[in-house]
This record gives sequence, C-alpha cells and structure tokens, in this order.
Amino acid sequence: MVVSLFLPWLSLGQAGSGFVPWDLVKNLDPNSETLQRFAGDAPPALLVFLATFVLAAVFLVLAVVGVASRVLAVVAGGGAVGLVVYALWQARQGALDLGVPIPSTNNLADMAEQASQVMGMGAWAWGGGAVLLLFAGLVGFPRRG
Repeated sequence: MVVSLFLPWLSLGQAGSGFVPWDLVKNLDPNSETLQRFAGDAPPALLVFLATFVLAAVFLVLAVVGVASRVLAVVAGGGAVGLVVYALWQARQGALDLGVPIPSTNNLADMAEQASQVMGMGAWAWGGGAVLLLFAGLVGFPRRG
C-alpha cells in the first residue's frame, strides 16, 4: 500500500502521466495550523484514505522489526477495503439518483477490463495491499523465532 503513493493512480493514456499522490503530498505545507484546517475541512472518507497509508507504513515498520500486529493489519487493510465498498455504494446511489444506468455485475471480466482502462498501477497496488493486509490480519502470519 505504501509504494502506491509513488505510482500513478489514473491511467490517462496519451493525455499525461496520471495522478501520483506523492506529487500532491510533497507540495503540502506541514505546519500544524494547515494540518488542523485540512483535518477539519476534509471529508471523513479522505481522512480514512490517508490514514490507511499511515497505518500500512506503521505496520511495515513493525513487521520489519519483528513485532507485526494482526490488529493493525486488520485496521489498515479493512479500512481500505471498507472505503472502496463505501465509495462504490456512494457512486451507485448517485447514479440511481440521477437516473444513470448502472452496469450489471454479471460479467466481472468486463468490469475489470473497464477498470483497468482508468486505474493506474498505484490504485491496483493500494487495493491489492489492502486485501493482503486484511487477509494477513484475519488469518495470521508466522512470527520470527
């Protein structure tokens, strides 16, 4: 999940390189007043999204030193998976409210192909990392002896 910060999240084809979250993060002014204002004004879903990166980074550091936490893995991965489900639900509700036809889930291969035309490697890495973290937290992982 952490590496996805440095990868393009949108695949824009010939239009450009896509959106890379690190380009946005490195231009932020990290003083406390700016961070407080940002946290107060940002929607909760954005704060959860950003928290998944922090939690995944903390999990990575703890795993490297040999004290990985299953609870932290579940929170980091589950937060991201839950956020994706919430975003899809909100998009579905918005489409229904506007009367826009919603594609059926009968052919998952078609949906994956359409998603791959828009989503860059960063989005796939974040989602895949979230699923792996959630799975590792639920099932467990071996401890170093």
